[in-house]
Parts: sequence; structure tokens; C-alpha cells
Amino acid sequence: MRLVLASLALAMLAACGPIQSTAALIDADVEIEAARAAGAAQTSPYEFTGAEAYYRKAREVSGRAQYESASRLASKALVLAKEARKNAVAASNKDRESP
Repeated sequence: MRLVLASLALAMLAACGPIQSTAALIDADVEIEAARAAGAAQTSPYEFTGAEAYYRKAREVSGRAQYESASRLASKALVLAKEARKNAVAASNKDRESP
């Protein structure tokens, strides 16, 4: 009975990797698109390009079933994309305030 429960628990834990990495990839993709829409490619090119690079690499390693690495890379992409969007919004607001 314990063996069956242990096997079931292991199977459930193994299924978490793809779910977590997919969620992280989706979050990063949404934030990158928001940054792109805010004009981050022009106003914050370092952060924006870094976010895209981390996102591409995350998708690559996810395709090789390296879900933990994919989640970490997608998280880095998310952080950079948020920073890029924040910078783009700040630059846009600064432009509006200037006469």
C-alpha cells in the first residue's frame, strides 16, 4: 500500500514541472508583449532584449523537458520585461510632461 501511495505521489510531483514552467513562460510572454506595446524596445533596449533572450532560451530548454531551468529562465525574462515596461512608461510620462 505504501509503495502505491509513494508511486502516486511521485507521479503527481513529476507532473508539476511542465505546469509550472508553462505558467512561467506564459507570464513572461504576456509581460514581454506589454513591454513591446509600451515601446520598451526603443526606450529600454537592454532590458527588453535581455527579456526576449531569456524567454527564447526558456522555451528552448522547456522543449527538452528541462522544466526547472525553463522556469528559472522565464522568471528572469519576466523580471527584465517588467523593468523594461516600467522604463518605457516612465519615458512616455516624461515626454508628456515636457512642453
